[in-house]
Amino acid sequence: MSSNADTAQAKSRSGRLPRKRFYRARAHSNPLSDSHFPIPISPADFDCSHHYPYFFPPGSGGRSDGDAPPRKVRFADIGCGFGGLLVGLSPLFPDTLMLGMELRDKVTEYVKERILALRASNPGHYENISVVRTNSMKYLPNYFEKGQLSKMFFLFPDPHFKEKNHRRRVISPQLLDEYAYALEVGGIIYTITDVEELGDWMRSCLEDHPLFGAVPEEELVLDPVVKLLSSATEEGQKVARNGGQTFRAVYRRIKLEEE
Repeated sequence: MSSNADTAQAKSRSGRLPRKRFYRARAHSNPLSDSHFPIPISPADFDCSHHYPYFFPPGSGGRSDGDAPPRKVRFADIGCGFGGLLVGLSPLFPDTLMLGMELRDKVTEYVKERILALRASNPGHYENISVVRTNSMKYLPNYFEKGQLSKMFFLFPDPHFKEKNHRRRVISPQLLDEYAYALEVGGIIYTITDVEELGDWMRSCLEDHPLFGAVPEEELVLDPVVKLLSSATEEGQKVARNGGQTFRAVYRRIKLEEE
């Protein structure tokens, strides 16, 4: 490990938050390009004890609470950016394991250091969030079993404006099949963007998919997560500062009669 990385980790362990200017990267990455990083062969090979040691103490054999079934990740933030949503959600659901998935290596490293610093400066808190560098458009089934997740988040994804690049969009009819597989019946998928055309696209894809149904507005008003969609992330804060609009689509995983 380089001396710079050693210094960054030492600061994180001391509770000092990392500085974003040292971790800057492109706003988005090409999800169809080949990247090299370790991925679990199957969800059973994903080591929760490495990411959430507070919930998996040494000698627990991978179980977080005696003879109870082992805890599993329940929330997934796809393209988590600098981790603002994870940090916002953590105290709202302190016993729920959450995983951010990010393709950019420098941004992933920042989120790792941010979480370590928050844990060091707030003992017993932020132990339920972690991050992995991965391509969720390719490897989501390597991380999550059928029906494992209760919430998935897609906040301010790359709009890929050119029509020839629409296949790179993280919400598509094909990928929704995978998201429906990973979500439990009743699980919720949250999307938001400041690009109206992309907002219409995501809503249309979800509306047309047989395994998703729109969450009524009266439910959204009572959902504590909804207000974080536009305020917790760096992108959302930037849109708010500039007085921009956001376009939200929130859908629930529903069950077909033959399931």
